[in-house]
Amino acid sequence: MRNLFLLVLSAALTAAPYEGKVVSSDTEKGALTLLNAKGVTQVMQVSEADSRLGWTGKQVRGDLIESEGKLRLETIFPADPEQLRQVAEVTDALRRETADRGRDIRSTGDLAPAFLLWDQSAKLVSSSSLRGKPYLLNFIFTRCRSAQMCPAATAAMAGLSKSLHDAGLADKVQLISITFDPAYDSPGVLRAYAESRSTDLVNHRLLTGDKQQIRDLMTQFGITTIQADGTIVHNAATLLMNAEGRIQLRLDGPRFNSEDLMPILRKELQTK
Repeated sequence: MRNLFLLVLSAALTAAPYEGKVVSSDTEKGALTLLNAKGVTQVMQVSEADSRLGWTGKQVRGDLIESEGKLRLETIFPADPEQLRQVAEVTDALRRETADRGRDIRSTGDLAPAFLLWDQSAKLVSSSSLRGKPYLLNFIFTRCRSAQMCPAATAAMAGLSKSLHDAGLADKVQLISITFDPAYDSPGVLRAYAESRSTDLVNHRLLTGDKQQIRDLMTQFGITTIQADGTIVHNAATLLMNAEGRIQLRLDGPRFNSEDLMPILRKELQTK
């Protein structure tokens, strides 16, 4: 009987793919009202971050979970057909480029590979849109259990953000963190993660999106991961790109000293 109960409970919590247009958002109740392809309107519970994300009027997809007669939508991503077409185009080009490069990792002087991903506000960010300002890029994931890895990398970025603000340079340098766990790290999850760590989202953007595109970016930047003990084990690096999008510096490991980096950034800004 107990095994039967567990089986029923597991079935009730199974996630199913869902797509629909957001009609309205209720931040107080943490809910979205969506219209599906059959013209049926449904109210679904969402995370607090997703309720504030500005999904109203947008086509979205996610994982629908039904439990005790209540609907919950998780892992919400944009599903606008034109955006998805653009993302697929960039993903396909990057896939071919990565295959052609083989094991060749991008190094100092190389252009950063092209990408098109969504940020913590569900806005598309392209690599070309970042040009014109230097930017630092690293890879993290929100469920990282090691305090010495992703949390340390996020703290290092926060420290640099503060140094840039103190120097009056916050609008001159961009900070970019790409998740290598896009199956879980949706825009709403990234937003909640950033807010829980008091991340300054004015100049620090967290990106997520197509799994294959992110996998190829990691390959080209020499970021490796393996699944072990129910988590993702990985190496870490922070890369500095100049205003043209070329790699100027690679700092291996999750941590870096912002005070050591500031003179390099000042010099980069002077030569821009």
